[in-house]
Amino acid sequence: MINVGDDELVLRIFKILEGEVRFPRGRLYVEGGSIVAEAADAASLRSLLHTVMRALYVVEHIGEWKSL
Repeated sequence: MINVGDDELVLRIFKILEGEVRFPRGRLYVEGGSIVAEAADAASLRSLLHTVMRALYVVEHIGEWKSL
């Protein structure tokens, strides 16, 4: 679980990803102000976390560009 607080951009993006990042061995969803990854095994969890971190990295840079 990754708490992103009230960052609306992050929450909106991960709400969209909820439907895209779902497979038989795991899923990703938003609950309150947190991004939650559930997986059946360590390899699946690692894959989900990689997806989350990559998306957070992109969102962070989009936020920086918007503030320029």
